[in-house]
Amino acid sequence: MRHRSRTSVVLAFLVIVTVSLGACSGGTDGASLVQSRCDSCHSVDWVTGASDAARADWEGTVARMEAKGLQVTDEERATIIDHLNATYPPE
Repeated sequence: MRHRSRTSVVLAFLVIVTVSLGACSGGTDGASLVQSRCDSCHSVDWVTGASDAARADWEGTVARMEAKGLQVTDEERATIIDHLNATYPPE
């Protein structure tokens, strides 16, 4: 019985840690990724100030930020660019 109780506590702890880490990661939608990745170096207002950028411009901007240290996966990069392009399209 004691072993089963300890196992339950360990499993509960792992679930709590996993859920907490997921909540702190900033999410995987475009807005959350922009907030969590871009806001670590400059304000999101600064990012969105280029609201008349075309998709190629957003791609170039993200590439420049990666050269300066931004670390994103290929999927995150695509999600960020899709979000910026959809939310702040050329006027």
